[in-house]
Amino acid sequence: MVVLVTISAEGRLRDIFDFYRDRAGRNTAAKIVTKIREHANALGAMPFMAPVEQSLNGEQTEFRSLVVAKRYKIVYHVAKDVETVYIVDIWDCRQSPESLKERVFGMFKNLTTGKE
Repeated sequence: MVVLVTISAEGRLRDIFDFYRDRAGRNTAAKIVTKIREHANALGAMPFMAPVEQSLNGEQTEFRSLVVAKRYKIVYHVAKDVETVYIVDIWDCRQSPESLKERVFGMFKNLTTGKE
């Protein structure tokens, strides 16, 4: 499957990089972002390796999430009909699950309407 990272998820990766660069240095920031990217790319070969994201349960679209680097979740949707994995968000697990819902549904709506 093809792995596509949304503009919003790319922005989150830049935010994560900037945060760690300012606090722990460029090398640490690069290691964390590289680890997240490697796991995201692995979803192309094994798109169902992560569980369904329970905090997004009950919606029409199934989202899955993969924990990476102990505090981030790669939130994604598998579109079987077009053999594509959409990385919708990179979410900091220390945040409220409600903020995840708001962000993911907003981003996914933009993606499906062509605004992303």
